[in-house]
Amino acid sequence: MPNQNLHTDRVARLSSLLPNCGHENAAAMITSPVNIRYFTGFATDTGYLLLTPRAAYFLTDKRYDEAARGAITSAEVVGFSSLADSLLEILGGEAIQHLLIETDVVTLAQFERLKELLSPVTIVGDAALCKEIKRMRESKSAAEIEAIRHAQEITELSFSHILGEIREGVSERELSLELEFFMRRNGAEKVAFDLIVASGENGSMPHAVPSERRIKSGDFITFDIGAVYGGYHSDMTRTVAFGSITSEQRAVYETVREAQARAMEYLFAGGRTASLCDKAAREYIEQHGYGKNFTHSTGHGVGLEIHENPTVSYLSKGEIVSGSVITVEPGIYIEGQFGVRTENMLYVSDSEVFSFTSIGSELIIL
Repeated sequence: MPNQNLHTDRVARLSSLLPNCGHENAAAMITSPVNIRYFTGFATDTGYLLLTPRAAYFLTDKRYDEAARGAITSAEVVGFSSLADSLLEILGGEAIQHLLIETDVVTLAQFERLKELLSPVTIVGDAALCKEIKRMRESKSAAEIEAIRHAQEITELSFSHILGEIREGVSERELSLELEFFMRRNGAEKVAFDLIVASGENGSMPHAVPSERRIKSGDFITFDIGAVYGGYHSDMTRTVAFGSITSEQRAVYETVREAQARAMEYLFAGGRTASLCDKAAREYIEQHGYGKNFTHSTGHGVGLEIHENPTVSYLSKGEIVSGSVITVEPGIYIEGQFGVRTENMLYVSDSEVFSFTSIGSELIIL
């Protein structure tokens, strides 16, 4: 897990930008639980991280301040009875005139309430603050990589386990529940998202919800699964066959498999343009007549959130930032019949690319 020196460095980096933010005597307030964890290492949904040019403060109500004091070293912990009173005391003591807030997180009602409570401080909805935090979070540290690696190990162990649970008549929902129980029993903080188990015709929906549909011979079964370890997510998809499958099913599977291989090879060969990575997979699928059946982007960033920057899409602009963790997950979905997706999670830097995913993509037939 990221260490406290890393958290302190992150706080210092963001705080150093305040004098040049275009607003005189400015501070920033972070309210997103994910971003608070990024800067402090503390998992909470009740707290506020206040950064001024001189100091950093974590404000939480008194029910949580003992836990916060034991966990946070990158900011001074302030237990409050009144958030507004504590904020005004700190902001007034440092002559802060402008308070930057996260435009991606704060609702309009919260914005108006802050304006009312913190007058005469000017509340500034600053998109630049969110952009900078996202930019920082894109490039992963060694400690973050290790946490993601551990999460992926739990995911792969769970996938290997669930293969032994697949039998005629078992439901998607039963398989999904067994996966979640197994992940938690084997060290997962929680599942990374609502796990997807989609069989037969349900596989044609990329984000199908596990149902009471029961497995039968001839099914493709798509497992899109992931675990969380130390706050960091993993993400892997594999489609397996149960019983005898058709020549069309096999052909679609091999098309998806080769499309993924081409997108990953683009990265291994040194390519870093997100849209071209997407193109490497998408063009191959289009050449085989299934372009309209590939309905989502080729990949996305993974970290403290299951979907974060960058997006690997034909609409993406710019390069993949060095240190990014991304997925490569093309798919083909034939409405009312079946679907195939295969997904690996990769680390991409200026000097290297490696896959967190050790399970091969060869078709498994049970």
